[in-house]
Order: sequence, then C-alpha cells, then structure tokens
Amino acid sequence: MLVFDPDSDAETNVDNMLQAAKNVSTGQITFAARDSEFGARRIKEGEIIGLDNGKLTVTSSSPNKALYKLAKSMINKEMSFVTLISGEGVSEEEAASAVEMLENKFADQVDITYIKGDQPIYYYIFSVE
Repeated sequence: MLVFDPDSDAETNVDNMLQAAKNVSTGQITFAARDSEFGARRIKEGEIIGLDNGKLTVTSSSPNKALYKLAKSMINKEMSFVTLISGEGVSEEEAASAVEMLENKFADQVDITYIKGDQPIYYYIFSVE
C-alpha cells in the first residue's frame, strides 16, 4: 500500500501495486497434519513447520523457534518492513515474546508491525517487504 498514490489514476496505481507485490515474501508457521515427506524431508505429525512462500524451509519444536529460523532466512538488507500476524492458538505472552525476539534481532534492519489475527491453522503469518 505504500505505493498507492491518491493523485494517480486507477490504472497507474494498479500497475504500481502489482509491481510492489513482487517484492513481498510471505512466511507461515504451522504444524504438520500428518506424517509425510516434503521433498527430501520427513515430517512427523504435529511437528512445527515454516514455509517461505509456500516452500517448506524449517522445522522446529516450537512456533517461536520456527518463526525465528524462518525470519532469519527471509530478512535481508533490501527489506524494510515485517508484518507479523499471530493465530488463534498463540497466547498473548507467546506473541509478545515473538515480537520481542524479532525486534531484538531485526529492529535495526526493518520496521516491525504486529497484528493479532486469530487465524486458524497458522501460528504465525508474516510478510517481509
């Protein structure tokens, strides 16, 4: 939305927003619904997994550890913003801990915004842009 210009026509705004969307990556922290294989990885039911734009990238024993590992792999020098959305299974304490961890590690690189989303299935969804 940072590229939206209220003084520009709709077509220009759509073009600018579509171009900007190419620079947004999405991370998702969830759990394996069943034992499975994802590429060369074996995943056990209930294991915490992290997806980078839909691709399995990390596994972990806890959502916050998975979030840290995934964010570390996705955030680079070209990034300016991270938006973290917590899911319905995440307590206020866990979410606060996640935000604090991201701020401690990445605040000098990116602006971090937190939203309590209460979405099902995903502990966290975050965008990096």
